[in-house]
Parts: sequence; C-alpha cells; structure tokens
Amino acid sequence: MLRLPEDLEERLRLWLAHGHRWAPLFTIILTALIVPAAVLFLLPSLLGLFAAPLNPGVDLYAVNRPLGFTFLDAGGEDVGHRGAVVGERLHLEDMPAYLPAAFIAMEDRRFYVHNGIDPVGLARALLLDLRARKAVAGGSTISQQTAKIVYTAQERTMSRKLTELIDAAGLEQSLSKKQILELYLNRIYLGSAAYGVDGAAHVYFGVSARNLSLSQAAMLATLTRAPSVFSPRRDLPRAQARAARVLDSMVDTGAITSAQADEAKAHPAIISDRASTDARNFFLDTAADQAKALATQGGTVPNADLIVHTTLEPKLQEAARLAATDVIDKYGKKDRVHEAAVVMMKPDGAVSALLGGTDYDTSVFNRAIQARRQPGSAFKPFVYLAALEAGISPWDTRDDEPVDINGYKPTNFGNEEYGTLTLADALAHSVNTITVNLVQEVGVDKVIGAARRTGIVSPLTPTPSLALGTSEVTPLELTGAYAAFANGGYRVYPYFVTEVDQGGKVLYRRRAPTPQRVIGSAIDRDLLAMMWNVIIAGTGGGASLAPREAAGKTGTTQNSQDAWFVGFTTDYVAGVWVGNDDNTATRGVTGGTLPAMIWKSAMRAAEKGLPLKPLDRSPPQAPNEEAPFPGGEIRPQMRDDEAGAAMAQIQAQGMPDMPSAPETRHRSGGLLGWLFGSDADEPPPPPPRRDYQGGN
Repeated sequence: MLRLPEDLEERLRLWLAHGHRWAPLFTIILTALIVPAAVLFLLPSLLGLFAAPLNPGVDLYAVNRPLGFTFLDAGGEDVGHRGAVVGERLHLEDMPAYLPAAFIAMEDRRFYVHNGIDPVGLARALLLDLRARKAVAGGSTISQQTAKIVYTAQERTMSRKLTELIDAAGLEQSLSKKQILELYLNRIYLGSAAYGVDGAAHVYFGVSARNLSLSQAAMLATLTRAPSVFSPRRDLPRAQARAARVLDSMVDTGAITSAQADEAKAHPAIISDRASTDARNFFLDTAADQAKALATQGGTVPNADLIVHTTLEPKLQEAARLAATDVIDKYGKKDRVHEAAVVMMKPDGAVSALLGGTDYDTSVFNRAIQARRQPGSAFKPFVYLAALEAGISPWDTRDDEPVDINGYKPTNFGNEEYGTLTLADALAHSVNTITVNLVQEVGVDKVIGAARRTGIVSPLTPTPSLALGTSEVTPLELTGAYAAFANGGYRVYPYFVTEVDQGGKVLYRRRAPTPQRVIGSAIDRDLLAMMWNVIIAGTGGGASLAPREAAGKTGTTQNSQDAWFVGFTTDYVAGVWVGNDDNTATRGVTGGTLPAMIWKSAMRAAEKGLPLKPLDRSPPQAPNEEAPFPGGEIRPQMRDDEAGAAMAQIQAQGMPDMPSAPETRHRSGGLLGWLFGSDADEPPPPPPRRDYQGGN
C-alpha cells in the first residue's frame, strides 16, 4: 500500500482539520478566476446575439474604403494611384501559401480555432491595459482587425473596442474563415499608400502578390501595426531583422521548415527602386487635393473611385528629379545645401512637373507649394516692369550710386561698383543700388501692383528692401508670375487637373478662362529683352540654352540662404529653388550656380526635339537710341488706369474654375490661396535687416 511521507501526511491531516476556516476565501478566489474565464470563452456567442446579419448586397471590399484615384498624365497614360486602387483583389488560391501564413503567424496564430475573439489574447490584453491604466494592447484577432478596417474608426476607446468585438462576431457568423482572411489581406493598410498585400507588393517590391518570395511575404507581415515606423524604406536592415523574426514564428507554427526559413534569411528581401515614381507624388499629392475639391463643387460627394486627368508630363518630371538630385548629390555636401524644388509649366499655367524635394520617402513636405522663401533678386523683374509701365525705357541709363533710405544702405553683391548703366544692363548684372533707387522713383505701390497683377499673392511689405526680394513667395507662385512674361502679358493660374471622371460620368472639365491681359504687349517685349540679356550677358549665363533663346533671372538672399533661377523659353516656364529647410546658410551658392545648373539640365530635356523659336522680344538698342519698334509701331504702355482696371478684373473674377480648399496656416483664399498663400489676415513679416545686401 502506498504511504505518504510522515511530514506530508501530518500537514494534510491538519489542513483537513482546519481547512473549513479558509473555504470561503478559496471559494471567492475560484469564483474570481472561473467566472471571468467562462465569460471570456462564452463571449463570442454572447456578442453574436447582438450582431446584425450582414447585408448580402454590401460590398465589404468597398465599404468605408478610402476614395480611390487613378491619375492619367497629359497624354492619357496611367501614372499613379491613391487610396485603395493600388492592388488587385486576390483570392487565397492566387497567393503563395506562405503569404497568408506569415500574417497568421504574426497576428493571430489561433485564427482557425477561435470564433472571432481569442479569450487568451483578450485576457492578456486586459491585464496589460489594467496594469497601464489605459488602452495599450489590443489582443485583436484577424477577425477583429477586419471588422475595424471595414466598420469602425481607428482610435482606441472602450466603446470602439466593444463595437469591434460585436462586428467581429458578426463576421464569423456570416463569413467563412477563408472569406475573412481574404478580406483582411486585400484591405489592410501596409504603408506608402498601399492597401492590401497586392498593392504593397507592387509598392515595395515591384511585383504582384502572386509572385512574392518567402522573405518578401515575411517583410510585409511586419507592417501591420505601424507601417510608417516599420517601413523598409526608412530602415531596410531593421526591416530585414523584423522579417527574420516573422520567419522564426512561421517555423513555430509549422507553416515552413527551418531549412526554408534559413534560406529566406540568407536572401532577405530588398525594396525596389521607386525614386522616379515616388518623385511624382509631389505632383500627385497636389493633384489629388485639387481633384477632390473640384469633384465636390456644388455639394456633390463622390461615392466611387475617380479618374483624374492631369497636366503631368512624366518625361519632364523625371528630368526635374534627375537634375535636382544630380546637382545636390554632387555639390550639396561641399556647398552645404540639402534641398531643392523645381516647377515646370507651360506658358498657359499647365503644370508639367512639380518636384517638392530631393527625396519624397525622406520628406513629403512639398517645398514647391508649401515653402515660402525670399526670392532675392528674382523679384527684380517686377520692379523693372513697373518702371517700364511708368514710361522708362530699358535703354535709359541710371547711375550706380550709394543708397541711404532712412538708414537702409544696401550695396551691390560683392560690393561691386558699375558706374552708369542702362536699365537692361542693371537687371542683367543684378545691380542692387539702381534697383532700390528705381523703386523710389516709380513708387513701391506700383511695384506691388505689378507683382499682384502677374500672380504674386503672398504678403508684400511696402519697404525699400522689397526691391531686393525680402518678401517671401512660393516657387509655384513665382514661376506662375513669370509665365505672364513668357506668354505675352496674360495672367496665369497654375493648374494640375483638366478633368475628373467617376464611373464614366464627367464631374469636372476645365474650361480655359477668358484671357486677362496684365502687361502691355510692347512693354512685355521690352521686359523679355531685358531678361534675355540676363542670360546672354549677365548673372544667368550658367542657364544658357544656346542656340535656343531663353530669358530669366537669378536670385540670391542674405548669406546665400536661398538661391533661385526662374526663366522661360517659348515652350516652358521653370523655377528652381535650392536651400535648407532650417534656413541655414549655404556656402556661397548663388542663383547663377546650382539653380541655373538644375534649370538648364531640366529645360534641355524638356526642349529636346522641339523646334527653335525666338522669344517675342524687343531688339537690343544702344542707350538713348531712337529706333522704332518692330513694324514701326508706337510702344504702348499699360497706364495706371489700365493697370488698375486689370487688377480689379482679376480681383472680381477670382481664380477661374478653381474651387476652395481646406484652410490651413498660410493657405487661405480658396485653392489659389492653398497653393500660393494669401495676404488676407496674415501678420506682416519682420522688417528687413538693415545690413541686407541682396544677392544676384
């Protein structure tokens, strides 16, 4: 007969003799443990009683899905997508078996066992939440995550969690496990605007999800919880390390063998080079916002995916990207400059390319439309436009003499002295003293009026330093204003979208606005002659496209913080800015160096194969030469009353065919304000530094 050790037998006898004293406590403890456990295990069935049956007519792949956009370029070719129109809707049979297995290993190993709610995982999450005294853990099954994607908001609240549990129970009652898993894999957001595993496979690896390797599938499975933080585009080695842990989990679940895991680890996934296509996102982000605003005009709310016809020319977009990145990569470290923005448009305002930075993956901040920077001497053409409208000729002379306006004493770049110059040469050499004195001669209000009429809508402070470009503008705004010079004197409203369609129905189609002349034709020819001279004999020589005629202006600000070149041919207008986001000074970069190099490279690509066409400019003249204009015409001027009428017409008509957009800081006044900024209710910028010297 088996006997217990004497000491253990004695302890048992004592416990039986006195244990009744502890029975109530034991009962409470057992109840506290058993009842919640029973509730957790019965929870799916209980919540299922509250779940409404699914409507068979509802497409779960479309409900609560982000609005999808398909973008077509200027030639009608597909150039990008937004929202959920990224990947193909796939069945499990279309995918390699290890793809869904990777997500199950990471997200819900008991997926095929539970009824939508995993009591073990939920209990663990509740304990973590109680310990932290706030919602920190989800314990969500794939069914719960699918319910959250389809039905509920994404914030973590107790009410949302309860709704999610009920919806998950409802999904389990109405759909098979296979259907739930397919819905999950086709709708989950995996970062970089990719919805679903097929979309993510194209975005990260350039392949269909049908053809994913084991290492690629494992990497996608790491993106479910924080796709932006864990993006392989941010840190590929860390993403590969996380994928290795997924492979280990798949071995634990029996989805793959150790040998398969080792082979996948030996050949980790690498992401495809999307620099070219990602650079388009600066343009497409802007076009998407514009398309949403245009499609909702009149209160219409789109309820299906949109086809957006744009003005994008991919060849020019790639040319702009390569020009900017090549120059910054080559000279950026030496010259202490890290960023660039490029805008290219046709003279009517159709934006052909928009580059808001050197690397979209690193920073989505769009410097072409969101960054306001001082234009420096790139603002001077508006000063000379006002002078021409006041009856002054490009061939009239002025003296380079010291300036002292209430203590404001600007000097020329490099302290150069030029003596007596024609205004054409003063602009070509970017002479600060003559330009500042010219503003005093014609009136700062006339300069501001000239800038406003041609498209500058950012705040302009009426101080003497305005002549040297101390009031900030955006690259898109400044390039659009130069387009008025390029097209013969007509106001330009930059645009990205020409048509928006939904299911074959046209929601918006652009109609060209009535031309608004804002510069007299002969005055515009004079100004073009002056700006052509900038490239032929002045600071813009580095932008020469010879034998093709071009005109433009360089711009450099205090301490070379900003450097610009903005110019045009008969075919395109382009603006380039380089600088640093933190406003730190570059090492002597001027508008005639890196910006001119970028501009020249991008414009050469844009003009390739196009016929040579001369600018419609006045012929050069010697000082005070009384030669007639082409055809013997008398040079007309846009008188003050005509200029005022043109400005009033623009203000009254607003921006043709352009809707309003959500208001943000520095983005008021409709979509024009959103793109360009507005001076309405804006605090004035700080006064210029008295030692400001303005660059060339």
